[in-house]
Amino acid sequence: MTLRQWLEQAGHALQGTEAPRRAAELLLCSVLNITRVALMTHPERELPPDAGERLAGLLKRRLAGEPVAYLLGRREFYGRSFDVDPSTLIPRPESECLVDEALARLPERAVHFADLGTGSGCLAVTLAAERPLWRGVAVDISEHALHMARRNAERLGAADRLTFVLADFTLPAFLPDFPPDSPDANHAGLDLVISNPPYVSEAEYAALDPGVRDYEPKTALLSGPAGLEHARAVVELAWRILRPGGLVLMEHGAAQGEAARALCAPRRWREVRTLRDLAGLDRCLAAIHR
Repeated sequence: MTLRQWLEQAGHALQGTEAPRRAAELLLCSVLNITRVALMTHPERELPPDAGERLAGLLKRRLAGEPVAYLLGRREFYGRSFDVDPSTLIPRPESECLVDEALARLPERAVHFADLGTGSGCLAVTLAAERPLWRGVAVDISEHALHMARRNAERLGAADRLTFVLADFTLPAFLPDFPPDSPDANHAGLDLVISNPPYVSEAEYAALDPGVRDYEPKTALLSGPAGLEHARAVVELAWRILRPGGLVLMEHGAAQGEAARALCAPRRWREVRTLRDLAGLDRCLAAIHR
C-alpha cells in the first residue's frame, strides 16, 4: 500500500471527525517521522510494513474520540511544539491573543510575571522564550501538568527563567513567591499576571464535545455553576500581587466578556477591556492595576 492509498482510506474512515484528512496526515507523518512536505512530495512511497499496526491503533483511538494532540503527544502554540498529555489542557490558537497582548503592552526590559494555571506551560514558556529578560512563576494545582510544563520549558530553552510552583492559586492565602535563592526573591510587585483558567460552567461542561469532555482534564475546564469561580480568583490575586500599573490578562469564554469585566472594580482597575480572538469572539480580559 502506498502512502497516498493509506491516506485515502484513513481519511474516509475518519469522516465525521474534525478535519479527517489533516488528522490522517499528522498521524502518518508522526509514525513515519517525516514532514508533511516529504509526505506530499513522495505520496507513492510504499508504507513500511511495521507502520501499519501502529497506524491502525492510532486510527482506532481517534475514532473513539481521543484528540489528535494526545495521540501525537504534542501541539503547536505560537510557532513552537509543546508536549501534551491528558494531564494538561490542549493549547489552542485562541489563547495566543494573551501572548500577543503581553508582548505588545510590556517592554523588552526585565519583566516579572505569574502564569496562573500553567498546564502545559504554553503561556509562561512562550513569554520566556520570546523575551529572554522576562522572569516568571508558573503555577498549577496538578503535579503531572507542572512536570509537563517544566519539561517543555527545558526542551524549549526557557527553564532557567521560570519557577514552577505546585499550588492552588484560588486559595486566599496563596502568594506566588519566588524561591529564597532566586535573584527575584525581593521583587515587591509583578508586572504581569497572565492566565487561561478553567471557565466552563456546569451546564456547558455537560454539553461539551465528547472529545473535550471525555479526554481533557476536568479540573482545567470546569469552574463552578457560572464558570467564573477561577476568573474571580485570578482577578483578586492579580490585584494583590501586581504593582501599580501592572497588567492582568485572562482568557474567558466567548459569552463571558461582560461578566469578566464586572469582576474588575473601578477603584482597583483602569482601562478594563475585552480582547477578541481571530474569530472575532470575546476571548480575553485586560486591565491595569491602579
